Amino acid sequence: MKRLLAKSYKLFWIFIPLVFMYGMFNKDHLSMVNIHSTYYAIRDQHFAGLIVIFYALFGVCYWLMDFFKKELINWMTAYHVFISIFGLLFLLIFYGIINDLEFDYALKETLMMLTMISAAITIAAQLLFPLNLILSYFRGKK
Repeated sequence: MKRLLAKSYKLFWIFIPLVFMYGMFNKDHLSMVNIHSTYYAIRDQHFAGLIVIFYALFGVCYWLMDFFKKELINWMTAYHVFISIFGLLFLLIFYGIINDLEFDYALKETLMMLTMISAAITIAAQLLFPLNLILSYFRGKK
């Protein structure tokens, strides 16, 4: 686990081509988000491009911290990497499945609400990244 946390940038860089391929194969698929009376339609290709940019940024920043021998806070790194990778995988897999299936409306809305809660947790976990970088920058070397 400690080795994975020390080289977490490699994990992000491994997932960049996977997310990019997901976006390329799902060009025509739209994700619809309804907030009050407004519908937002986001192409999976654009969403994947945005995630690729963020993963590249995360990978470069984690690599720079390793290059300059700055010690990151382990629990923040672990939570950020785990939620960023597996939270996104959960969202990509289950949102499409739930959105395409036709079954009971109440069950579908409950599952969509759970998916949106997991999206909110994934977005909120991204706040650990700049906090970890700022706190680690002012700490000592490895």
